[in-house]
Amino acid sequence: MDRRTFLAAGLAGIATIAGCSADRSAAPQAATTTPSSAPPTTSPAPPAPPTPGTPQEVLARSTVPVLCFHQLREFRPDDGAYARSIITPPAVFTAQLQALRDAGYTPVTAPALVDHLEYGTGLPDRPVLLTFDDGSETHHSVALPTLQQFGFVGTFFPMTVVLDKPDWLSRDQVRELDQAGMTIGCHTYDHQRLDRLPADQWPVQLDQPAADLAEIVGHPVDLLAYPNGMWSQEALDHVAAAGFRAAFQLADPQDPQRPLLTVRRVMPPPTWDGPTLLAQLEADF
Repeated sequence: MDRRTFLAAGLAGIATIAGCSADRSAAPQAATTTPSSAPPTTSPAPPAPPTPGTPQEVLARSTVPVLCFHQLREFRPDDGAYARSIITPPAVFTAQLQALRDAGYTPVTAPALVDHLEYGTGLPDRPVLLTFDDGSETHHSVALPTLQQFGFVGTFFPMTVVLDKPDWLSRDQVRELDQAGMTIGCHTYDHQRLDRLPADQWPVQLDQPAADLAEIVGHPVDLLAYPNGMWSQEALDHVAAAGFRAAFQLADPQDPQRPLLTVRRVMPPPTWDGPTLLAQLEADF
């Protein structure tokens, strides 16, 4: 091969190689696509918390009868006049509950009543709240089965000093009342009047009993019943500071600024038969 033929062949080879390189670089690249992602889901906004009513609104809703019972047993020879006014024989208690049922009353839980007073939530027709003070053993042996017989619920306010003592509720019985759908509230440690309590006794009478009962039932206890129904403005300050949501007195007018801490109750004496009880509820509430 002469020199010109050799050069021509070399140039042709270079052109072929260059052409292949150019073709590869010019070839369209495979399109890459990113799978489209679904639009992000948004969780529904949580409902706004209910708005508490004003004191005036709470007072206007305070028309639900609240009854307060103590011991449920037969009279004993050594019962004095006052004791006989707050001791309800079981047959009388049953007759009073029968009258409530026959008149169309529906017992509600204390938390349901407090929700109604504070937020205006609904209650059944003719609601009534049944409460039991002090912690008598008869609250378990008499009140509980009688309430269950009628399909009723109740709220129990035991003193903690008496728990596990003869004739008083045991801690196990308090727990059983709670597990049966009843409400447990606080009635102080040893029934001291809160309208004249020494300054160093507030934790003893409010904070510690609430903590003890909460440990027994396994959840917070935030309702209180005043011993003897007695309260004062100073007591309301301490009750609020101790974290109680509502508190129950007896027959005094509710405090106009803190009605939830002074909910009214009446004590049906054992002399009230069914019709008398109903008439009193209509008159008092």
